[in-house]
Amino acid sequence: MNPVSLFMILVLVMVNCNKKDLDLTNPNNLSVQSFWKTADDAEKGLVACYGPLTTIQGWGRMLGALLTIQRGDDVNPFPFPAVNDPGTFSTVSSDGRVNEGWTELNAIVARANSVLFYVPDISMDDTRKKQILGEASFLRALAHFYLLNMWGNIPLITKPIESLDDLFIEQAPQADVWASIINDAKNAQAALPETVDPKDIGRATWGAATALLGKALLFNKDWTGAAAEFKKIVDKPNLYKLVTNYQDNFLASGNNNSESVWELQYQSTPNGNWGTSGTANPLRGQGWESDVAPVGYTSQGSVSVNKWVYDLFMKQKTKDGKIDPRAYATIIWNYPGAKVYQDDFAKVMTGANLNNFWVRKYLNFDRESASVPGSWGYPNNNRRMIRLADVLLMYAEAINEASGPNAQAYAAINAVRARAGMPDIPAGLGQAAFRTAVRDERVLELSLEGDRVFDLLRWGNMAATFKAHPEYRSNSGAVFVEGKHEYLPIPVNDIGANPKLKQNNGY
Repeated sequence: MNPVSLFMILVLVMVNCNKKDLDLTNPNNLSVQSFWKTADDAEKGLVACYGPLTTIQGWGRMLGALLTIQRGDDVNPFPFPAVNDPGTFSTVSSDGRVNEGWTELNAIVARANSVLFYVPDISMDDTRKKQILGEASFLRALAHFYLLNMWGNIPLITKPIESLDDLFIEQAPQADVWASIINDAKNAQAALPETVDPKDIGRATWGAATALLGKALLFNKDWTGAAAEFKKIVDKPNLYKLVTNYQDNFLASGNNNSESVWELQYQSTPNGNWGTSGTANPLRGQGWESDVAPVGYTSQGSVSVNKWVYDLFMKQKTKDGKIDPRAYATIIWNYPGAKVYQDDFAKVMTGANLNNFWVRKYLNFDRESASVPGSWGYPNNNRRMIRLADVLLMYAEAINEASGPNAQAYAAINAVRARAGMPDIPAGLGQAAFRTAVRDERVLELSLEGDRVFDLLRWGNMAATFKAHPEYRSNSGAVFVEGKHEYLPIPVNDIGANPKLKQNNGY
């Protein structure tokens, strides 16, 4: 049958088809009106908001490393097509890894929108309702925070989608997205408790909302406002305190310790499926280890750690003349007794690999490599999204940027250093010197945790850093393009589906 004949048949079918014949309802699908009725519905809707966080497309892997850790200047990704592309500055708008992270974050937004829209009308316990709305507000703020800082130009949707027209919207000014993030964080802060029952560990709390609010204000250079929020956490020593052993923050045995303000709850799911939060039994283990594990210990592309990080660790010794213990918990190099998983580093690493620097933080050395046992879904050492040490350093930074260093700023940075046995920073520093001290301390304390790319972005020196140091991408020969690689491309599927969306510069 030729195309013209087929087209005419389709036209006749449509003309003679009764509209009611097309108006079908799937009896297996609940309508919006029939779902949001009970307290149980509210709880289920909230659980769905948390779902995307730990999938393999979320912080289970894509957001856990490929779209965050690998884009910082502390690591040096090896080329691995369609996987390490964001870190080697070769990603395109059709990149599946970019789309997966974007989709899971937007899923959080969409689900939180429904909770915030429908739950207020449900008849239920008022205290629990308030907390549910607070958690949803926090999660929407969190998702928008990462969408904005990773993609730069995003739509701002704050209500459920009721028609196709609701999807065809333009990107919002960044100031409007920031205002929404800050408002949501404030609402969450006012609604959430300081602590939750052990069975509810992982839910958003007052501390998580307060830290996120402070962080949003910091990114907007509201130094005084940010400092005030961070101070609220610092002034809660009975709620949060630095753990004695730095490395406990990255081991399963140290999950949910006193330093953790908020962390993702990974589950060991070696038999899970490679799907989104909307699929059955998705992987929810820490799957991004394979993307940062040393060469030879992963099936993926791997990364090395740039030497400048090692050099910074070696710049100062502890009070008793030893290497900063955070170095051993953060990186692996050729030192006496060094291990890479269960092997002796000096025996298994050869050639250039022997003299390279590799990721140690968050790696599970009870395994033989990053891939076994259980492959992707095995590890369950939680991702610490916000911990007290980070809050202390942001507090010191905010105070300094507002009015120069004072006693509180010194106390904050020195508390972080004291935990590692490091001496106090010199007294009497000016604002610029104190700024350098804080930024250096963020490297020593937070390297390889996914924060570095956002620090570079908010300090405005991302392009300058990579352009001045092409060796930071020597493994791939990647070249940073200013005005492009600060952000990821908007996924091509969204650009094609919504003519009002504009692609980010350079893509």
